[in-house]
Amino acid sequence: MGDKVLNHKFNNRYVTRGVRLELPPEMQIILWSMVDENIKKGLPMDYLQIFELKPVYLDDIKMQEISHKQEQPRRTNTFAFETDNPISAKIFIIDSIEYSTMMFNYEY
Repeated sequence: MGDKVLNHKFNNRYVTRGVRLELPPEMQIILWSMVDENIKKGLPMDYLQIFELKPVYLDDIKMQEISHKQEQPRRTNTFAFETDNPISAKIFIIDSIEYSTMMFNYEY
């Protein structure tokens, strides 16, 4: 996946119609925040950020697992939190320098 590595803020942010209609606003905020945290730490950012969301269960507790990945430089961060409505999806955030767009993988 990409060879363009970015170190700037993802300023102008957009979501596709699919994300706007199907991904809860709280989850959108979490995903943007994960990108922001890496930028804040000064980590090099690939133009393509990949998020894999899946439900997991700890005993009888419903959890949302989010795996945040990029190819260049290769990095993966995974965490989970308790929620009543876990989601299964693959989300991309693509940065074109002028703006960033959050979309489902099938909208790419």
